[in-house]
Amino acid sequence: MISSCFDVMRSRLHHLLFFFLLAASWGFAPGAWANDTEGWFAGVRFGHELAEATYTKSVHYNAGVLPPPLDDGSVIADEDSANDGFNAFSANLGYRAFLSDQVYLSGEVEGTVYSNAIQGFFEGTYTGHEEPIPSQHIFPGAWEVSKNHSLGFNARLGYVPRGFAFLGEGRSVYLISGVKWLDATSEVAIDNFGVGAQAIRGVTRKRRDATPWLIGGGLEFGSSKNRFDVRIQYSSWSIDYASGDGATEQTAYVPNTFDVDEVGISVGYTRSFSLGM
Repeated sequence: MISSCFDVMRSRLHHLLFFFLLAASWGFAPGAWANDTEGWFAGVRFGHELAEATYTKSVHYNAGVLPPPLDDGSVIADEDSANDGFNAFSANLGYRAFLSDQVYLSGEVEGTVYSNAIQGFFEGTYTGHEEPIPSQHIFPGAWEVSKNHSLGFNARLGYVPRGFAFLGEGRSVYLISGVKWLDATSEVAIDNFGVGAQAIRGVTRKRRDATPWLIGGGLEFGSSKNRFDVRIQYSSWSIDYASGDGATEQTAYVPNTFDVDEVGISVGYTRSFSLGM
């Protein structure tokens, strides 16, 4: 059900981008104000990213490690999904150049810090009511994934419509795409419900890098020097880690993967520093 919700959101994003382009095409004619926004700019942005995280875990043993009927090796896998959101605050610095009176291209460097985490509980396949057999069970436990900070580059292709004068001289609609270098953290707990020497419990915390890409669109309004905008975007990224080698019963090879899909909406403020002639 969560996945279908994200499919609907991605579909709505595509429709919104189409709407922006359609709105931009209205009244195509040169605008004397267009180049007033050309040059260097800096800005800040605050937003919220609704995210779905899927945690996948599997347990592998090499051939010859386990007794029959598992002596040819074995693999068991399971997954859990949860949805929540990340709060994001960013600052950017960039340059805008006009390709014509009404069409511009801009590039920007953006740094972002995040708060909040997505949390879930991995049910696993073992409930503690039977003797655990290596490789035939994945132990349960809580998990979470969070975003720490990122540095990225975005490119915008924008259009300044002749109409919609009520939005101000700095009005435009734009498409945006980009890539980020993200620092993220995962935390996974396991508990086999064992007692004494039979207990297997622990928490693993890993910090990993990811390279999310994004695509979206926005509406900008205000004066040529001071502008605000509303943006909607879609992004996707993943991190992973593994433990063990599968060579003994005590060292199962256990890869862990977190796949995250995000749909974000944000509000930004931009200040132009150098105006076109």
